[in-house]
Amino acid sequence: MKNKILKIVFLLALTSSVLTSCVKDDDFDIPKLIPGFIENFDDIDFNQNFDYEGWTNFAETGTKLWIERDFNDDGYIQFSSFQSNEPSNIGWAITPSINLDEFDGAKFSFESASNFVDNPNNKLEVFISSDFDGTDVLGATWTPLSAVVANNTTNGYIYIPSGDIDLSAYSGTIHIAFKVTGNGTTLDGLFQVDKVKISSLN
Repeated sequence: MKNKILKIVFLLALTSSVLTSCVKDDDFDIPKLIPGFIENFDDIDFNQNFDYEGWTNFAETGTKLWIERDFNDDGYIQFSSFQSNEPSNIGWAITPSINLDEFDGAKFSFESASNFVDNPNNKLEVFISSDFDGTDVLGATWTPLSAVVANNTTNGYIYIPSGDIDLSAYSGTIHIAFKVTGNGTTLDGLFQVDKVKISSLN
């Protein structure tokens, strides 16, 4: 009886050893996203117009621009039409040029927050362009990106992850834009953007 038990234990150990030896270490490697472009807006000049090098801060209508803010030493950029007294405020914050050819399976992500947004027409949108020259915002072709963004249902300065946005349909040099539409009366909520990132699949 004792010999039979020892034989069973031996066979189980041998089987386990064979199965383990047949599995390579990299059979369980899970592809990871390695950041290639990151902007956390850590260098903040509080309440001043957003002017990071390479970025574009553009007022399509009205005079309001994106500004630099922070809370508990966590920086972000913000756009609000509050007290503009203008019938329309459309503000763009556009990334520096990014060469997607340097990425393998590029994924784009960011976080956004809102407050005092009562109307869905007061909104944040995200676009991508392959022909923006760094100057002529309205002359470029901007394609909407499908991202989860803060809106009139997410007030309270609660940051909403955008999700990983696949950029594999694009190549070469691109720019990504954050665009807020508002006015100085009924569309005067605020939007915040932080943790802008493009990662490469590795």
